[in-house]
Amino acid sequence: MREQVSSRERSLEIFSAVLMSLATVATAWCAYQSAEWGGEQAFMLGESQRAGREATLQASLATQRRAVDASVFMEWIGAVGTENERLQAFYERRFAPHLKTAVDAWLATDPLSNPDAPPHPLAMAAYRVVEDSLAAAAADQEAERWRLARVYDVHADRYVLLTVLFASVLFFGGISEKFDHTGVRLGVLLVGSLLFLGALGTMLTFPVWL
Repeated sequence: MREQVSSRERSLEIFSAVLMSLATVATAWCAYQSAEWGGEQAFMLGESQRAGREATLQASLATQRRAVDASVFMEWIGAVGTENERLQAFYERRFAPHLKTAVDAWLATDPLSNPDAPPHPLAMAAYRVVEDSLAAAAADQEAERWRLARVYDVHADRYVLLTVLFASVLFFGGISEKFDHTGVRLGVLLVGSLLFLGALGTMLTFPVWL
């Protein structure tokens, strides 16, 4: 009978050692994954901030570009109104390509006699400032990087939770050896095993950063 009890105890000790070994490896893996996802989250936050600054810069440049275009156009209109062809040609040579395109499209609407013509070239669909497109693209990138940072943060937090769960398995495995009653030891190991299997099954559904 003593040999049978001793054999059961040895089996429980071996099972406890195996369970704790697996939980230790799983804990280390989850800690590693949490650190990797956390680092990637920080990187994405930095990229989001960089894109935000770029969007602000391009929006400011677009505003300055429109102000310069409006000023050049008004001076050109003044030259046209005074029939100063030399000054008119001077300003035309200083039209930015996008402004020239818009002015040509505006003139094609016959604004002097067409009441439905746009009030000025800057109101034309043909008038496009490249910095506006760059600002919009940077703003989209900022939003996307922020979204990814949030996703990575969730992944890191979930791996932290799994680290706690696997550490709990280590607790159950370790404390089981403190009980002399075989039934109690078996019950504690069963709880630890179920917790390990549940955490392991959950971990397998999580994305992995390699």
